[in-house]
Amino acid sequence: MESNPIGIKGIDHLEFTCDNLQTQTAKDFSRLGFLRTEYDESTQSELFTQGQIRFLLTANTNKSSQSRKYFNTHNEGVSKISFLVEDAEKAIETAVKRGGKEVSNLKVKETQDGLFKTAAIQGFGDVINEFVERPSTLFRPGFKKLDNDSHAKPLATRVSRIDHLTNNVPKGQMDHWVNFYKEVYGFQETRYFDIKGAKTGLKSKVVQLENNQVIIPINEPEVENGKSQIQEFLDRHNGAGVQHIALMTPDIISTISDLRQRGIQFLKVPHTYYEDIPKRSFEVTENLQTLENNQILVDGDEKGYLLQIFTDTYVGPLFYEFIQRKKHWGFGEGNFQALFDAIERDQIERGYL
Repeated sequence: MESNPIGIKGIDHLEFTCDNLQTQTAKDFSRLGFLRTEYDESTQSELFTQGQIRFLLTANTNKSSQSRKYFNTHNEGVSKISFLVEDAEKAIETAVKRGGKEVSNLKVKETQDGLFKTAAIQGFGDVINEFVERPSTLFRPGFKKLDNDSHAKPLATRVSRIDHLTNNVPKGQMDHWVNFYKEVYGFQETRYFDIKGAKTGLKSKVVQLENNQVIIPINEPEVENGKSQIQEFLDRHNGAGVQHIALMTPDIISTISDLRQRGIQFLKVPHTYYEDIPKRSFEVTENLQTLENNQILVDGDEKGYLLQIFTDTYVGPLFYEFIQRKKHWGFGEGNFQALFDAIERDQIERGYL
């Protein structure tokens, strides 16, 4: 299978839909260390940036706009995934030829920075996949730069890029969307998980570009209309959606310590988890007590390891992951069960299970 036939260079930005720009989500972006850098009055949009990461928060009041339709159906969430591509015209032509459904044909705008080109196909659920070809100095036409952000409080150790983003789909749809990413985008299928907790379960497959620039795990519940954490997401979000966004940091202890001081809440991990770390197949250089104090998970093999942690939900049922990789490109396979069990315990405490 041809690798990267669309010519994807990476994730340009994620578009979040909301009712108004005074939403708690905007405040949480600031608490997470993102800075408001640009805005567009016509679409009621604000751009938040940190490292290479761009989050576009849109409160478009136009009832026919994709973002407003998404909000009316799902409330807040990621309504669009925009891929930066080498050639937008080639990208849309190739995507359609390979089975993608076009929802927006090629649009070209002349700007003082150069040509800005976009096109889009339908992604999973109601999420749009956009292809963007643009000058490096221009985000989108119509956006104006903000000289300062009164809410700005950068992290001492900033996150640098989106490591991966995870999609939740209904029972029976995982393989369909795995094949979509493989056949349309030329992604590789790299991992499969079948996780069972005390009361529920999930299945997950990972698809990605060969160079790790775009990585997308896809989850489905073990049973239809059950009470698993995946089904709870689907019920709360009224359908498929982006479950979590993993943000890469060069120093997770510094980043998480900072976020905790800002009031960001994280899932709790039992003490027994940290007692077992020395028995595993890798050697950790960080102090285990420091990891436990910050509730940071660790996983790896003889070649390297990763450190990761998961927040509570912050955009409807969506949550964030923070990850530091140390010569290891896995997904915390050894932590998947611990994460699942932690969320299941939370469901039991809330009376959902």
